[in-house]
Amino acid sequence: MNRRNLLKLTSAALAGAVALPPLVNAETKSAAAGLWGVWDEVFARARFISLSHVLTPDSPLWNGFPPTTKFQRGMGRLDDQTPFAAFTYEKTGVETSAYSFATDQFGTQLDPPAHWHQCFPAIDELPATLALRKLVVISIIDKVQSNPNYHLKADDVRVWERTNGTIPAGCVVMVRTDWSKRWPDAARMQPADGKFPGVSLEALQFLHLERNILLHGHEPLDTDSTPTLASEDWLMNNGYMQAEGVANLDLVPASGALVAIGFPRLKGGTGGFASFTAICPADWSQGLRPGEQSEAPLAYNGQRLVWNEDKGMRERSAPCDKPKGKLSFN
Repeated sequence: MNRRNLLKLTSAALAGAVALPPLVNAETKSAAAGLWGVWDEVFARARFISLSHVLTPDSPLWNGFPPTTKFQRGMGRLDDQTPFAAFTYEKTGVETSAYSFATDQFGTQLDPPAHWHQCFPAIDELPATLALRKLVVISIIDKVQSNPNYHLKADDVRVWERTNGTIPAGCVVMVRTDWSKRWPDAARMQPADGKFPGVSLEALQFLHLERNILLHGHEPLDTDSTPTLASEDWLMNNGYMQAEGVANLDLVPASGALVAIGFPRLKGGTGGFASFTAICPADWSQGLRPGEQSEAPLAYNGQRLVWNEDKGMRERSAPCDKPKGKLSFN
């Protein structure tokens, strides 16, 4: 069966649930200027998977930081005590949020080297070229099951390469340990005995100095469990970045995928909440293709967002009325 017929069968199987973008024929290709043709041929049929945790007031933090974010009663949205309007669904028809974090090292994050050394780039100084890279996922879950404090070694990387080929220069290497399945249990993410899976200094030096990767990522909230944080110390003080608190690596192939990286450019920021999204081949079994769920307009939810004073965040509860399509600022 050729590729065109296979894609037609795939489209037919999904009929009634979602309309995939039309196949690109020779005439369409000639009109697809620049990278639009790449979207039509590849990305429109790829599968997308978020590798980032959802942030909540009680999200786990590295245990060297305050125990929680400052989402306290009344701090989550503008109210009548401010000189501004009370932007709530009930009063104006529009809702806004005000956030106060204990640290920028929060949730799934991207660490710039300024986190440890003030002469290296801060989060706002990172290049735009980080946006899209090849993704490598190296699993050490078998080692972690028998030793929760196991750290990726250079030999683990070489084993991966014997199956998948040499790690490409400029890629992102994510280390799969399935530690993120403990989220959001802070005590299990950061055990009292200080043991968690990490990445050894020799592995990082091999990846950066021998394979010339862009950055690595891991699921725990720290790079290594050594007393001096040797791995992170070497990374940051030599101008390298890293991703922490990554999720869903069990849903991503070991090779062949890409990763999209997004983060707010906070001036002088020494850390940043980050969005990592895996873009997997069309024949991968996990993830969503563009158009497989409502995007524009987004799907209507039968449960409405309601502010929970005790938790300091909104939750979906109670039936939702149909949208009125009208705002009032009176």
